[in-house]
Amino acid sequence: MARYQELFQGKKQVFLIRNGEAADAPAVMRYMSQVNRETTFLSMEAGEFEKVFSLEKETQLLAEWAPSQYHLSLLAQTEAREIAASCNCSYSTEKRRYRHRASLGLSVRQDYWRQGLGRRLLEIQEGWCRSQGITKLCLEVDTSNTPALGLYLRMGFEVEGTLRREVHMADGSYRDLYIMAKFLDE
Repeated sequence: MARYQELFQGKKQVFLIRNGEAADAPAVMRYMSQVNRETTFLSMEAGEFEKVFSLEKETQLLAEWAPSQYHLSLLAQTEAREIAASCNCSYSTEKRRYRHRASLGLSVRQDYWRQGLGRRLLEIQEGWCRSQGITKLCLEVDTSNTPALGLYLRMGFEVEGTLRREVHMADGSYRDLYIMAKFLDE
C-alpha cells in the first residue's frame, strides 16, 4: 500500500490524515476506549475493546495492515497528535466472486463531529477503492444513528436491507442495522 498523508482543514481546525501504523497502537487503544464510551452506535460496549484487544494484539494488527494492498487504515490526528477519527476499509481476494466489494468502518470522536472528517475519510477510501478495482463499497450502520445515516446518504450510499435485532445491547434491548452500499461503477 502506498503511504497516504494529507493535511485536512476541518471546519474548526487542521487534521493530519495518514495511514495507521504499529507505533500508533497505544493512541488507537485510547481512542477506541473513548469512542466506545461516547456512543452506543459502535460495535462494542464501553470497556469491551480493551478486553478484546491487548496492546500487543493492536500493534500486530496495525503492523499487518500497514503494508497490505487489501486494507487501508486511516487515522485523523489533531495538532496535539490525538486521534480524532479512524476509518478502515478492506477487501478480500480469496473468493473471486466477492473481489469487487470492500467493507468500510468509520468512527469519529464526539468532540470532532461536524468538522467534515467523516466525509473526507469516506472520499479518500472511495478513491482508494476505485484504484483497487472495487465497484461496491459496503457498510453497516445502526438504524438509529441519524447523523451517520445522513452522511452516508449524502455520499451516495443506499440502504440495501435491514438486519433485524442484529445488536443486543447491555440493557437487554435490541437494535437493527442497515446494510448500505455505494456502487462505484455507476
